[in-house]
Amino acid sequence: MKKLSLVALGLIMMVMFSVSASAQGTAAAPLKVGLIDTGAFADEKEGIKRYYNALIALEKEVTPKRQELVTLQTRIQTIAQDIQKLQNPPAGVPQNQADVANQIRAKQEEGSRLQRELEFKNKEFEAFVDKRSGEVLGPLNQDIGRAISDYGKQKGFAMIFDIDKLAQSGVILAADPTANITTDFITFYNARPAAAATASNQR
Repeated sequence: MKKLSLVALGLIMMVMFSVSASAQGTAAAPLKVGLIDTGAFADEKEGIKRYYNALIALEKEVTPKRQELVTLQTRIQTIAQDIQKLQNPPAGVPQNQADVANQIRAKQEEGSRLQRELEFKNKEFEAFVDKRSGEVLGPLNQDIGRAISDYGKQKGFAMIFDIDKLAQSGVILAADPTANITTDFITFYNARPAAAATASNQR
């Protein structure tokens, strides 16, 4: 499993740092800008381990509810197929029209009931995914954001942009490959003690 995708999940990060001029009032040095591909955080082998593990845990949690929706959809499709067969019986097979009409009506009612149930459960599922994504990934995203800030200060970056979101919006026209610091930051974060999140919260 390489990159995982869930409904409404992504990171948007831009961290700004101040740039100091020299004491003699000379012009400030050129800004050091970095690009981080936050889409790579979910990579199984080369991404952020805690982020990938959190996504896996979240996926396991939502899978039974998603499967319930799939089961309902399958039942509705089966009912539609049964109605079609009743409406188009094989040639030469005797049919009791009144009985066939009753069967079709019963299946249509069942299909309508299941469709309403599916719509209700789908809304429940979306709300559940949004809630659990915020609970599971929210604190981790905040910690990653603080880590980007710490990383930028240590490395002397004036600005760090999310290249994944910039690319999606079509803002980037050209970029120096050396500005991509994704791998270096991921290494930095994976080596960061879990206690760093607590320490950062207390600052």
